[in-house]
Amino acid sequence: MDLNDELMQYIVGCIFPKYEKYYSHGMTHINSVITNMMMLADYYGLDKNMAYTIASYHDIGLNIDRENHEKESAKILKNDSKLKKFFTEPQIGTMAEAVEDHRGSRKEKPRNIYGECLSDSDRDFDVSILAKRQLATSLKNYPQLETFEDHFERCYEYICRRINKSGVFNLWTSNPILIERRDKFQKEYLNKNYARSIYKKEWDRISNDGTKEKIINYYEDY
Repeated sequence: MDLNDELMQYIVGCIFPKYEKYYSHGMTHINSVITNMMMLADYYGLDKNMAYTIASYHDIGLNIDRENHEKESAKILKNDSKLKKFFTEPQIGTMAEAVEDHRGSRKEKPRNIYGECLSDSDRDFDVSILAKRQLATSLKNYPQLETFEDHFERCYEYICRRINKSGVFNLWTSNPILIERRDKFQKEYLNKNYARSIYKKEWDRISNDGTKEKIINYYEDY
């Protein structure tokens, strides 16, 4: 099933611009999640229009309430009257549940397969990308932390909490491509000195090119 052109045009024209002032959750991240989500939609035979919409809306509520952004994003999706032209009420309910359940730190299994796919699509199994996004979020949310080491230790501890009882970074789905990415990432990330070196390189870059000040004073995702 191909994507509905009118739905795509609406999301591209009206939803994507809302990410313009997001840094760690901007369109680079959203497009990555969409790509992963569409791959999983193929793998599991899911509705591609629903998969595309879920990925597109999943972080839209970040500038409302960081700690509960998944709930705010779900509300925005559920209350968007334009989507009623493309989806039934049960479909919209399923999509809202998926968005609300997507956080990687969540311990409970998402309520539906779309939520499982979204949660796994949202993971940054690339140390360089993760460093960029995590440091920005840390700078925005933890201004009391003053040094690189303070920020790195907080970031590292936060991600390591996602290791499950089996000793691996959790995945809800069984897609072999994501499993391979996860395994490579885990080998690199759990070499803490290596991870620190990647984070330090990113810290030095944003400190020297003005990005750090822009993250703190301009961008709205936090």
